[in-house]
Amino acid sequence: MMTVQSISLAEKHAAFSEYWSPKRIARLDDYELKLAKGSGRFDWHKHDNEDEMFLVTQGELVIEIEHQDPVTLGPGELCVIPKGVRHRPIAETGDVHILLIERAGVVNTGDNADSDLRQEIVDL
Repeated sequence: MMTVQSISLAEKHAAFSEYWSPKRIARLDDYELKLAKGSGRFDWHKHDNEDEMFLVTQGELVIEIEHQDPVTLGPGELCVIPKGVRHRPIAETGDVHILLIERAGVVNTGDNADSDLRQEIVDL
Protein backbone atom coordinates (compact mmCIF):
# COMPACT_ATOMS: atom_id res chain seq x y z
CA MET A 1 0.00 0.00 0.00
CA MET A 2 1.23 3.49 -0.88
CA THR A 3 1.98 5.91 1.95
CA VAL A 4 -0.15 9.06 1.93
CA GLN A 5 1.86 12.20 2.66
CA SER A 6 1.66 15.95 2.38
CA ILE A 7 3.42 17.89 -0.37
CA SER A 8 4.92 21.30 0.34
CA LEU A 9 4.61 23.45 -2.77
CA ALA A 10 7.19 25.89 -1.39
CA GLU A 11 9.74 23.09 -0.77
CA LYS A 12 9.14 21.59 -4.21
CA HIS A 13 9.48 24.98 -5.91
CA ALA A 14 12.76 25.54 -4.02
CA ALA A 15 14.12 22.26 -5.44
CA PHE A 16 14.53 23.57 -9.01
CA SER A 17 15.48 26.78 -10.79
CA GLU A 18 14.62 26.31 -14.48
CA TYR A 19 11.97 28.61 -15.94
CA TRP A 20 9.01 27.33 -17.93
CA SER A 21 10.07 23.73 -17.24
CA PRO A 22 7.18 21.95 -15.46
CA LYS A 23 7.96 19.27 -12.87
CA ARG A 24 5.39 16.60 -11.95
CA ILE A 25 4.75 16.42 -8.20
CA ALA A 26 1.71 14.13 -8.09
CA ARG A 27 -0.89 12.26 -10.11
CA LEU A 28 -4.65 12.47 -9.66
CA ASP A 29 -6.44 9.77 -11.67
CA ASP A 30 -5.71 10.72 -15.30
CA TYR A 31 -4.29 14.12 -14.34
CA GLU A 32 -0.87 15.40 -13.35
CA LEU A 33 -0.09 18.16 -10.87
CA LYS A 34 2.95 20.08 -12.05
CA LEU A 35 4.96 22.97 -10.68
CA ALA A 36 6.62 25.56 -12.86
CA LYS A 37 8.53 28.78 -12.41
CA GLY A 38 8.08 31.59 -14.87
CA SER A 39 10.13 34.62 -15.81
CA GLY A 40 9.64 36.64 -18.97
CA ARG A 41 7.37 35.47 -21.77
CA PHE A 42 6.28 31.97 -22.73
CA ASP A 43 5.34 31.17 -26.34
CA TRP A 44 1.87 31.54 -27.86
CA HIS A 45 0.20 28.12 -28.05
CA LYS A 46 -3.02 26.18 -27.57
CA HIS A 47 -4.01 22.71 -26.47
CA ASP A 48 -6.48 21.22 -28.94
CA ASN A 49 -7.88 18.48 -26.68
CA GLU A 50 -7.23 19.58 -23.09
CA ASP A 51 -8.12 22.40 -20.74
CA GLU A 52 -5.24 23.88 -18.73
CA MET A 53 -5.41 25.22 -15.18
CA PHE A 54 -2.93 27.77 -13.76
CA LEU A 55 -2.82 28.46 -10.00
CA VAL A 56 -0.32 31.11 -8.90
CA THR A 57 1.30 30.53 -5.51
CA GLN A 58 3.88 33.35 -5.68
CA GLY A 59 4.31 36.43 -7.86
CA GLU A 60 2.11 37.68 -10.67
CA LEU A 61 1.22 35.93 -13.92
CA VAL A 62 -0.42 37.63 -16.87
CA ILE A 63 -2.01 35.30 -19.40
CA GLU A 64 -2.56 36.86 -22.79
CA ILE A 65 -5.55 35.25 -24.49
CA GLU A 66 -6.32 35.56 -28.17
CA HIS A 67 -9.37 37.77 -28.90
CA GLN A 68 -9.82 39.00 -25.32
CA ASP A 69 -8.16 41.08 -22.63
CA PRO A 70 -5.37 39.41 -20.63
CA VAL A 71 -6.08 37.72 -17.30
CA THR A 72 -3.83 38.71 -14.37
CA LEU A 73 -3.32 36.25 -11.52
CA GLY A 74 -1.75 36.86 -8.12
CA PRO A 75 -1.05 34.44 -5.28
CA GLY A 76 -4.02 32.21 -4.55
CA GLU A 77 -5.73 32.98 -7.88
CA LEU A 78 -6.36 30.54 -10.69
CA CYS A 79 -7.54 30.48 -14.27
CA VAL A 80 -8.71 27.70 -16.57
CA ILE A 81 -7.83 28.04 -20.24
CA PRO A 82 -10.35 26.06 -22.31
CA LYS A 83 -9.08 23.65 -24.95
CA GLY A 84 -8.44 25.27 -28.30
CA VAL A 85 -7.83 28.78 -26.90
CA ARG A 86 -4.50 30.37 -27.89
CA HIS A 87 -2.71 31.89 -24.92
CA ARG A 88 0.68 33.04 -23.66
CA PRO A 89 1.73 33.22 -19.99
CA ILE A 90 3.93 36.17 -19.04
CA ALA A 91 5.86 36.87 -15.82
CA GLU A 92 7.25 40.38 -16.26
CA THR A 93 7.30 41.57 -12.65
CA GLY A 94 9.71 38.92 -11.34
CA ASP A 95 9.61 35.21 -10.74
CA VAL A 96 6.24 33.52 -10.55
CA HIS A 97 5.47 30.12 -9.05
CA ILE A 98 2.67 28.15 -10.71
CA LEU A 99 0.76 24.95 -10.01
CA LEU A 100 -0.63 23.37 -13.19
CA ILE A 101 -3.29 20.68 -13.29
CA GLU A 102 -3.46 18.97 -16.66
CA ARG A 103 -4.45 15.68 -18.19
CA ALA A 104 -1.48 13.27 -18.24
CA GLY A 105 0.59 13.57 -21.38
CA VAL A 106 -0.10 17.24 -22.11
CA VAL A 107 2.89 18.92 -23.78
CA ASN A 108 3.66 22.30 -22.22
CA THR A 109 3.94 24.09 -25.58
CA GLY A 110 0.74 22.59 -27.02
CA ASP A 111 0.53 23.03 -30.78
CA ASN A 112 3.79 25.02 -30.95
CA ALA A 113 6.07 22.11 -31.86
CA ASP A 114 8.95 24.42 -32.85
CA SER A 115 9.19 26.11 -29.46
CA ASP A 116 12.53 26.15 -27.67
CA LEU A 117 10.52 25.92 -24.43
CA ARG A 118 9.16 22.40 -25.07
CA GLN A 119 10.01 20.18 -22.09
CA GLU A 120 9.79 16.52 -21.17
CA ILE A 121 7.98 16.21 -17.87
CA VAL A 122 10.08 14.79 -15.04
CA ASP A 123 9.11 13.86 -11.50
CA LEU A 124 10.24 16.04 -8.64
